[in-house]
Amino acid sequence: MRILAVTLSSLFVFFVLMLTIKIWGKGQTYTEYKHSMLQMQESSPVYTRPNYAHILEALNSADNIYLDVTITFDQKLVIPKRKWESTEKPLRLFNYEDVKNDVLLVVDYADLLKKKKIIFNLLENAQAIHETFIFDLKKIGLEKGENFIVTSQYEAPIKALKEIAPALAYGSTQPEILKIVAMQSMYLLEAATIRADVIIHPLKIRNHDFFNDEILQEFERRHKKIIVGPIEPKDLEEARKIKPLAIIVNY
Repeated sequence: MRILAVTLSSLFVFFVLMLTIKIWGKGQTYTEYKHSMLQMQESSPVYTRPNYAHILEALNSADNIYLDVTITFDQKLVIPKRKWESTEKPLRLFNYEDVKNDVLLVVDYADLLKKKKIIFNLLENAQAIHETFIFDLKKIGLEKGENFIVTSQYEAPIKALKEIAPALAYGSTQPEILKIVAMQSMYLLEAATIRADVIIHPLKIRNHDFFNDEILQEFERRHKKIIVGPIEPKDLEEARKIKPLAIIVNY
């Protein structure tokens, strides 16, 4: 009987604690970030995610673009022109001169980048990538971030970048996505802390819908925008049903 009583008491305390956390989470108030990239008038504009063979074509087009960027060892912000395999030495460990045939310098495409809306994806968790990113964007007059969102699968560079450029619009990182999923699985989504201004993710996560009703309602409560992608062109209509801020489509 004592074991049963202890078990029931523990479950009661756990239930009360969970309920308290949920009530606390629901009681939080949020304000909408009025950034120009988060106030798009067009309904769910498409961002092209070009494959490496079509980077130049995409840059020269009128399309919005999802662009992978990283830095070289000598602190040049570059756009890879080919996929770096996991067996290769990372791009961040090469000087620009050593890989100049495989990358494009971002500063060389200032005029083209100023004419389109961009999602910059920081491809590597490289030392000081946040400083180089801002330094090179200042060179081309884009440091105010009025025409781009910046994101990464890594938390460290985005966190560091936000400290020196808090006014930019930031997309979600992989750790944030995993935290959202974990908190929802524990029925504590209301209490999850979300730094990102916009949640960027494909339609599915582990073969399940990521943007389910509960998540969409919670993001709306917090004034968080969503961008669906990257997705394949065949999934475009399904993505539009969610009415996201934008959609990233693989070229």
